[in-house]
Amino acid sequence: MKYFLLYFVLITCISSGYSQKHKTISGPVFQEFGYVFPIEDADLLLDKDKKYKVIFDVYSDEKKSSQMNPLINTVARFMNMHAQNGVKEDNMDIVLVLHGVATKNALNEAVFKKEFKNEHPNYKLLAALAAKKVKIYVCAQSLQSKGYDASDISEHVGISLSALTALVKYQSEGYQIINFN
Repeated sequence: MKYFLLYFVLITCISSGYSQKHKTISGPVFQEFGYVFPIEDADLLLDKDKKYKVIFDVYSDEKKSSQMNPLINTVARFMNMHAQNGVKEDNMDIVLVLHGVATKNALNEAVFKKEFKNEHPNYKLLAALAAKKVKIYVCAQSLQSKGYDASDISEHVGISLSALTALVKYQSEGYQIINFN
C-alpha cells in the first residue's frame, strides 16, 4: 500500500507539471476564442512592425452543426498568437471567406436554428471577428446552391459574387492566402 501511495503521488506530480506546461491561453485580441499555446522560444516569428494582409479560405466544416467550426476559430487563433508575440492588432488586416459546406456558418441565428435545430455555434465568434474589423464574406454561388437568400445571412457577413472573386480580389491586393481545409 505504501508503494501504491508513493507511485500515485509521483504520477500526480508529473502529470500536474506536464499539464501546467501545456495549457492554452486566450487574448489579447479575443478572450473567448482563439486559445493558443504560449511559446517562449520560437526561432521564427512575424516582424512586429510589419503590416500583414491575410485571407482565410474556409470551405469545410465539422459534420455536427452544434460545434464551432475550428477553421473559423483559427482566424482568432492567428490574431491572438501573433498579438501575444508583439504584432499590433492594427497590423493584422484579415479577411475570411466562407463557401462550400462552411456556407452554413454565415447564416443568421434564426435561420441556423430553424435549419439545424440548435443554436448557431459560430455566431458569437463571427460577431467577435467583425468587431475586430475582420472582413467576412460568404460566396453567393454557394449560398444559392444551398438554397439560401441574402436575407438568411448574419449581419456580420457580406456577400461576394463568389469565393473565387474574393480570393482573386484580395490576393491581387497583396493578401496572403491561408487554406487549412
